Amino acid sequence: MKMITVDTHCVRPHGASCERCRIACPASAISFDAETGLPAIDEQACTQCGVCMGVCDAFTSSTTTTLRLYEHLRRVAMRGEIVYLTCKENVFPGFTPTKNVTVLPCLACMPPELWALLLAQNAPLCIACDLKYCDDCPRAAGRGELLFTRAVEMAEAWSGGAVRFDREIPELEEDAASIARDEFGRREAFDSAKNDAIDILSGKRRLKNSDTLKDVYRKKERKRMQDMLNLTEGDVINEFAENGRSRRTMQPRRRMLLETIVAKPEAAAGIDVTVSATNHATCVECLDCTKACPTGARMADPENGSLAYDARYCIGCGACVAACPTASIELVGASLAELLPEGPGVAAKEPAVS
Repeated sequence: MKMITVDTHCVRPHGASCERCRIACPASAISFDAETGLPAIDEQACTQCGVCMGVCDAFTSSTTTTLRLYEHLRRVAMRGEIVYLTCKENVFPGFTPTKNVTVLPCLACMPPELWALLLAQNAPLCIACDLKYCDDCPRAAGRGELLFTRAVEMAEAWSGGAVRFDREIPELEEDAASIARDEFGRREAFDSAKNDAIDILSGKRRLKNSDTLKDVYRKKERKRMQDMLNLTEGDVINEFAENGRSRRTMQPRRRMLLETIVAKPEAAAGIDVTVSATNHATCVECLDCTKACPTGARMADPENGSLAYDARYCIGCGACVAACPTASIELVGASLAELLPEGPGVAAKEPAVS
């Protein structure tokens, strides 16, 4: 596994001064290109802990993404199993965890938005590890425990759910009893396949306990959530924008946060975010902020060319603040309930300046 940068999600080339990834990296392996501002990873120094992936959308790994990790964990939960999470430091040679245990390089590679979404969907999450190994962890010593415990605290506060802790990691059994169960499972699978064939021939299909059906349901569930969000992504033809096009991009972590309140609407009141706000008394609508905005939260209205704003896309990076020649923009805090009074599928209103 190696860590990879996702340049399209980095806000620094747009004028933001964010250094969250560099500050969080326990190995001091992240620097910024002097010309582009983009992050660069020193592969010799990088420990592949994934902490950067947990704090910024501009990082992923060569083996998985935050979205794929979510889909995997959701799949485990939909099988009716406890979703155990642990780290490599807690898994010793010769020890084989059960299939519902996900082994991460460091628990801090999971952002709080991912924890919150799973909790909002009532996934039974359990961290199985001995925290004493965090103290001298070769991957993220002194940083991993601090970041992942904070992420869990935020997710629990947002969702109202709770993550369990256990010092014991379930181990895959290889004794006679487990072999017998496996043999029974194979016979059961054969009988199930036979019954399915009979059902198909008779015009019926019993798939109540089928992993295939659960996977189909999971995909339908996600499609339903995306439809409820009603988001616009990609290029939009806009004669008032440069090159005749505007572009909106929903950052993965913000999407998960919006999906959290689709799954649990009452959570919106407890989720505070930082977004930009415009003082329209001093704004001259030069639209310089729209040129700097990395997500399209600010754009020229395709209908009349005025300043259009949708706080759902705003990630509070501050690029618009730096770009505004009249100092008419500032970053403010607001709850998602205040920004989305009509729900996450409707464009979020702009908060008032302080």
